[in-house]
Amino acid sequence: MDGPGIRTTVFFKGCPLSCPWCHNPESQAYFAETLFFPDACIRCGNCDQGKACHTLARRIIGKPYPPEQLVKILLQDRSYYETSGGGVTFSGGEALGFTGYLSRVIPALKDEKIHIAVQTCGYFDYNQLSSTILPMIDLIYFDLKIMDDEIHTRLLGKSNRIILENFSRLLEQDIDVRPRIPLIPHLVANSKNLDALAVFLSKHRVKQCEFLYYNPGAREKLIRLNREPVDDLPEKPVPMAENNAWIDYFKQKIKKTPGRG
Repeated sequence: MDGPGIRTTVFFKGCPLSCPWCHNPESQAYFAETLFFPDACIRCGNCDQGKACHTLARRIIGKPYPPEQLVKILLQDRSYYETSGGGVTFSGGEALGFTGYLSRVIPALKDEKIHIAVQTCGYFDYNQLSSTILPMIDLIYFDLKIMDDEIHTRLLGKSNRIILENFSRLLEQDIDVRPRIPLIPHLVANSKNLDALAVFLSKHRVKQCEFLYYNPGAREKLIRLNREPVDDLPEKPVPMAENNAWIDYFKQKIKKTPGRG
């Protein structure tokens, strides 16, 4: 879910984490990339000569927008936001890694009373955020994944220390922060990790969170990016019964875990 009402979601390219299950792997790198669709290729040789691909077998992922141009595009949907209680969601990649750019976009949207939501992996510069756009954000979806720092660092490429600190600091602010847990088979959705997440959230008096289901569609995207899919992740969606079992497990665990103070 990207937020309430009808929304326009802006995906930023570039993320400090390297989650092997990321369902938007084309958003991880900080530079433009090419997705290859072999079924559309007619082997015309244009790409070998540096020419445009007329069949869209090769599609460039990543396009720069001057802030003023992006604002203009987003405001074209203003009537939908107003009638539905929607707005604009900034996602990625990691949108909060681009606070300088957003500080030129979000104020213009807030001048038009547009609801602003952000989806974040939690790895960002909190001081930079709080001194620029944080007061103008209405809703933050904050992903929490692996609590064991060693496993987090090994699988995702960064320590989770900054992520957990940022979550704690955001809860001290007058802002709607909603934690989300991606139910990645074995890696996130296991009893030890969910137990640790329940303890962490309970310490912050958080008793509810949202859940994201594993999306196997990333495997095809990785192949189109000429990257290797992760072998130990399922090639098919996880049965809903299994997802619901983990959700029920977590809800019972966090319900029974005492909070702080």
